[in-house]
Amino acid sequence: MLKRLQHKRLSDEIADQFIALIKNGTLKPGDALPPEREMASSLGVSAPPLREGLKILETLGFVEIQPRSKIVVKSLAASALHDPIAKTIDGDLNMVIQLLEVRKILESWAVSKASQLATDNDITSLEKACQEMKEDFDSNRLGVHADANFHLGIFHAAQNTILSHIGFTLFDLLWQSQKLIRETMFKEDENKRRLLEQHAAILAAIQEKDPQKASKAIVAHLDFAKKKIIELTAST
Repeated sequence: MLKRLQHKRLSDEIADQFIALIKNGTLKPGDALPPEREMASSLGVSAPPLREGLKILETLGFVEIQPRSKIVVKSLAASALHDPIAKTIDGDLNMVIQLLEVRKILESWAVSKASQLATDNDITSLEKACQEMKEDFDSNRLGVHADANFHLGIFHAAQNTILSHIGFTLFDLLWQSQKLIRETMFKEDENKRRLLEQHAAILAAIQEKDPQKASKAIVAHLDFAKKKIIELTAST
């Protein structure tokens, strides 16, 4: 009845290593894997088992192999959430408002945890995102990418892998609406200053390790965004 156990294939062991790195948050959604030659050298394997292992990861939905062999970590929540919700919110700002309410629930918890658990590297990433946002605003750019990096950085700093993947999917869904909102908001230059101040307040609360202050700051920021969306809806 029982069969002799076999040693795992190299490709399975390779896939298991990457899955472990994704589960513990070392590899985050959107991260690109190193070049194949570098990975093969680090693992001490040849190209064929590495490629087979990467194919397993792609089949299981952990990575996406893009043109020119770029391999990117996928959001674990993408297949379940992205397509149906994307169809729901497409062109509907009222649905964007509802999604923003979901963000308030998730991010107020995430920022509270981040203020307790953020590492020095997490803080550095958040500081970098704030600086990039300021540079974007000074150059009359929308700063959407820097904003996403800031908020995703908070999810990551909460040290919760599932939350990081859900957050990545949410920001992917909000990408186009974020651009529209920013274009409308920046008709008033004052709003750039307000956004920078709001993000600086969130960062300061995390640096001070003050969960209550951090949660209050992020809710205030998202309420401000909601207000601007409602204004946009009313003007169309």
